[in-house]
Amino acid sequence: MEDYSALEKFIRNHYASLCAVARRFVDNDTAQDITQNVLFKFWEKREKYMNLDSIDDFLFIMIRNEAISHLRQVKHEKERYAKLPQDESEDPEILNILIEEESNQILVNGINQLPPQAALIMRLVLSGYDNKEIALLIDVSINTVKTLKYGAIRKLREYFNNHKF
Repeated sequence: MEDYSALEKFIRNHYASLCAVARRFVDNDTAQDITQNVLFKFWEKREKYMNLDSIDDFLFIMIRNEAISHLRQVKHEKERYAKLPQDESEDPEILNILIEEESNQILVNGINQLPPQAALIMRLVLSGYDNKEIALLIDVSINTVKTLKYGAIRKLREYFNNHKF
C-alpha cells in the first residue's frame, strides 16, 4: 500500500510538466500516453536511477526520446503505406462517386416506374421544390401534391424492398 501512495505522489509531482513537454512534439492524447509510459518505465526501474543528479532532467530526456521515437514510427508507417500499390477502385473518393451514381440510377429507375404525375412530383421534390411550389408549377392543389408525393414514396419503398440491389 505504501508503494502505491509513493507512486501516486510521484505521478502527481511529474505528470503535468512531462505531459507539457511531450505536447511540444505530439498531439495531446499521444502526449498523455507517452507520459504515462515514461512514468511507469521509470517507476519500474527507479532503484537503478536513484544515483542520478537530477531525476527531473532524466525524465524530460526520456519524454523527448519517446516522443521522437513515436514520430519516427509514424513517419515510417506513412512511408510504408505510401509504397503500397493502390488500385483506382480502392480510392475511397472514386468508390463513393460510383456508389452515389449507382444509387441515383436505382432511384431514377424507381421513379420511372411511377405514374407520370407522381414521377413528375418526385423529380421536382428531388430538385428542391417544396409542396407549395410544386402545386403552383403543375397547377394542382397542395393536398393533391401531398397525396401523390406520399403515395409515390410508398411505391418507391415497395420498389426498393422488392428488388435486391
